[in-house]
Amino acid sequence: MIDIILEKDVKFKNPTVIEGFPGVGLVGHIAATYLVSALNIPELGYIRTDLLPQVTMVMNGMVIPPIRIYGNEDLIVFISDLVFPDDKTFYMAEKLGEFMKEKDVKTSISLAGIGISSLSGKVYGVGSDEETLNILKGLEVDILNMGSISGGSGALLLECFRQGISSMALLAETQGNRPDPRAASNLLTYISKYIGKSIDVEPLIKEAEQIEATLSNLSKDVYQSSEKKHDDRDTMYI
Repeated sequence: MIDIILEKDVKFKNPTVIEGFPGVGLVGHIAATYLVSALNIPELGYIRTDLLPQVTMVMNGMVIPPIRIYGNEDLIVFISDLVFPDDKTFYMAEKLGEFMKEKDVKTSISLAGIGISSLSGKVYGVGSDEETLNILKGLEVDILNMGSISGGSGALLLECFRQGISSMALLAETQGNRPDPRAASNLLTYISKYIGKSIDVEPLIKEAEQIEATLSNLSKDVYQSSEKKHDDRDTMYI
């Protein structure tokens, strides 16, 4: 069972869809969540399903659904706080595809991270046709020549392809072992260009710097602790 529930009546005008599901580095989720906050995009509804654990999310002391829909006449944003099990992504993507077809969605954009061992700050693009590839090139995104996209984002891209909905993915480099707001800010730079609205990503950059500083200090503490143990061990045999 998957019910898409809209609590506000909006007359959509060939809107763009932006999807931010949890994935590597939580990059897409962070970017989409920040986007709706930065642009004050109102919450329109939510998705109710028995395909996911029945978990209640809490924000500022209030209950919120784990899969939410934000939007206005020109933009719809899907955000999920829960990871879709691999064997359930097909059904969710199929339902979202039907919804987008019904609302005459112009383009669907999936936001995600791509795991890279050595970061350069690049964002890669994937399009469903020549038109979307040209859009990505116009945004000066590096085109991903070969690879795969899994999870909810991959399933939605495939469903859009099947239903003839123009779609693309923006994939920011991340190391994937922690939430990565810096990678999310890299995604938002291109989203800002695409939708023609300024998005101040400075707060995300500061958050990234705090995380990086914390990890750096932690790494130093671990190293110093390791060195101290090594010295103590050596002294035992003098």
